[in-house]
Amino acid sequence: MRDTNNDTLFDTAQAAAYLGYSKSCLEWWRMVKRGPAFHKLGEGRVRYKKSDLDAFVESGRVEPRRA
Repeated sequence: MRDTNNDTLFDTAQAAAYLGYSKSCLEWWRMVKRGPAFHKLGEGRVRYKKSDLDAFVESGRVEPRRA
């Protein structure tokens, strides 16, 4: 994990823990082209930016209807 301009990189296990999902769930999402954005760094290395994980969470935000 590294931190550049306050944008930490997570491996799959770390990203899964951050989001509260299993590692296999993120691997499945990558395979079916769903879930948060990720970066492929060389052979078999996948990393997630914290800002992309936060954007993924925010994209699921639902505003409750007010009466």
